[in-house]
Amino acid sequence: MCKTKTMFIKNKKFSFIFLLLLTDCITFLLSFLVAFYVRFYILPAEIVYSFSQYFKISLLLIPVWILFVNFFIGYKLAYISKFNLFIKVLKTSIAFVIFILALIFIIKNDTSRLMVFLMWINLIIFTLLLRYILKKIIAYIVYKLNIRNNLLVIGKKVRKYKKIFNNNYINKVFYYPYELNDKNIEKLKTLSLKKQIREIIIINYSVKDEQFLSLCNWAVINNVDIKIIPNETQMAKDKVEFDDTLGIPIILLVSNPVYDFEYFLKRILDIIFSLIMLIVLLPVFLIIAIAIKIESKGPVIFKHLRLGFNEKEFFCYKFRSMSENANENLKILIQNSAEQNEAFLKLEDDDRITKVGKFIRKYSLDELPQLFNVLKGEMSLVGPRPIVRLELEQIKNFYHNYSYGKMFKVLPGITGLWQVSGRSLLSDEKRLELEIYYVDNWSLSFDIKILIKTVFVVLFHKGAY
Repeated sequence: MCKTKTMFIKNKKFSFIFLLLLTDCITFLLSFLVAFYVRFYILPAEIVYSFSQYFKISLLLIPVWILFVNFFIGYKLAYISKFNLFIKVLKTSIAFVIFILALIFIIKNDTSRLMVFLMWINLIIFTLLLRYILKKIIAYIVYKLNIRNNLLVIGKKVRKYKKIFNNNYINKVFYYPYELNDKNIEKLKTLSLKKQIREIIIINYSVKDEQFLSLCNWAVINNVDIKIIPNETQMAKDKVEFDDTLGIPIILLVSNPVYDFEYFLKRILDIIFSLIMLIVLLPVFLIIAIAIKIESKGPVIFKHLRLGFNEKEFFCYKFRSMSENANENLKILIQNSAEQNEAFLKLEDDDRITKVGKFIRKYSLDELPQLFNVLKGEMSLVGPRPIVRLELEQIKNFYHNYSYGKMFKVLPGITGLWQVSGRSLLSDEKRLELEIYYVDNWSLSFDIKILIKTVFVVLFHKGAY
């Protein structure tokens, strides 16, 4: 093996990080060059600014761009899906452009705002494109030089994790489909040395404390990293954090993981987007209101008591989609629901629904007035579906083993994970699982995914009635 190859293998982690840094520097320069050329040589411009002056400024901004990338995306060699990378790149570029505009405002520079906008678009495009190309190059280098990380996964349920581990092109994964115990711990050490394992991932184990500490010491001596994937019972389906407030490292099971800056930002975005949607959709509101009034008697807006944050009741607004006396038949539906052990009231063929009601329900237009609930702070654009008191009682009776209380630790949403996963076609238990899963795994990027999927679900109206 040649000296260059040997050096590359020994320092491959730093080599790949260096390549990522270099790629981001090239991304920034390309974004600047293309933006400058388009702004001053393709689009009409009365004054062509000095290229050398702009170029010097761009060189000074490269470290700033790297800092933003490191904060929002990071330089860890971890697998990330294309969609998640897009969301991270979008966040990074928006934050960077806001910083640039603020800087221009403070120093009162006459920099072209259009060029800044063009550069923002370029940063998104070139970051995604060049990182994709770099991924292919690294995969080729790793394959040709045969320098993948040898990773060993041990546990009875290794098969369920194969797809996840195999997604990372840097790892060469070996599987040991047995629970780690005192009897096979020596076999694990022997196998690790034989396969030149650099990382051991343990899924489940039943090892005595002294044996496990001995394994950790062996790993330190042999330069092997040990990682543990907790099982579902250990995690209690909650978010996990490390807490050292007691002076020792302990695992904290967070029952409500959404109280942070991102959730505050979510509220700000809710207000902005609901205002924009109310203004844009005003003609749609008027058309639906007129159609409802023409077809049947009764109010245009239907107010219904629902449970929101901390189980506090609020009036949820919807366009009326049923006849004026629809509540008279509600007791029969409630009785049928209880007899069939159904937690959530739902009926596919409901005679109470009007013709206009069927149309607006089909395309979820009946829920548009809930944008006013969002403005009032009673709902969010994305969240668990707001339920009625009776449905909560049914959940307590049929699904008391679930952490259903989490649904009331966030604002309910106009759309949510349940709505984009099948809606009324799903069983009550599956729906409850999805609502709890949303709270446990909440993030702004998760909300964006749900909003994008909502558009397609509404267009094809799957599971809507």
